[in-house]
Amino acid sequence: MQTLLFSIGILALAFFTGLHTAAQNAQQRAGSEAWEARNAQRSWRPPAPRSREVLIVMDERTQMETLARYLREKGNIESAIVDQKTMPVDWSSYAAVLSYIHGKLEEKTELKIIEYTKNGGRFVCLHHAISSGKLANKYYFDFLGVRMDAIELSRQPAEPGGHYAWREGIRQTIVNVNPQHYITSNDMQWAEKTMFVPTDSDIVGREYPALTLEDSEAYMNVKFTDGKDKTILLGYKYLDDRNQVLHQQIIAGWAKRSGKGWIIYLQPGHSVHEYENRAIAQMVLNAISWKPQ
Repeated sequence: MQTLLFSIGILALAFFTGLHTAAQNAQQRAGSEAWEARNAQRSWRPPAPRSREVLIVMDERTQMETLARYLREKGNIESAIVDQKTMPVDWSSYAAVLSYIHGKLEEKTELKIIEYTKNGGRFVCLHHAISSGKLANKYYFDFLGVRMDAIELSRQPAEPGGHYAWREGIRQTIVNVNPQHYITSNDMQWAEKTMFVPTDSDIVGREYPALTLEDSEAYMNVKFTDGKDKTILLGYKYLDDRNQVLHQQIIAGWAKRSGKGWIIYLQPGHSVHEYENRAIAQMVLNAISWKPQ
């Protein structure tokens, strides 16, 4: 009898010892899993957000400081404003690169713009970043898909479709010929409407949203060399009082894919007061934030 009770005691002790050991093992496993989970949380990092900074390469700072202030206050986008001598080597971290270069476009800048865009960047080309002085560059106009004819006549009155011409201190109307596009519609208010019958395209002549700029600068007869690769955004109207010719062309704003990236051109922006115009500044912000389908 004593032997039987002793055996039962040994078995019971083994059973409860096994339960205790199993419980300890389970607790250890749970603790280990919890530690691994905490450790994983410590080591895990969310993917880096898309940069909220743009690079502005310029040779006229006041206009770009005015634009940068709007981008920061309205779009929470910071701007690194540099000239061609101080621009960074690596542009890959910028959400977009804006060019506002009036004078000479140096070859190193030209090549950097093309490389950045074709590798997937967003190049926003502002106002006189397309101008006759850039004809001296080897690759730039082919990259943009534009040409200018007979620039030696550029200060003389021109006929529609004729030689390239420019004139400042004038009154022109910017016409929204693509009212459904994000760049021309997002948070935009167009103060006017105007009848627009372009002479350089098959866009139907009709009434479009518009805004009028005083003391502005018009560029006439910039011609496209890439067929219909461009998505047209803006046209312009300008009555030249020297020869009474009304210019109506679709060259004031467009978007174009280039390699893996995009080029967006916006012709308005001659002076500080044009970038103080909310509609013009907002279109630049829209060009930066636009997500092509």
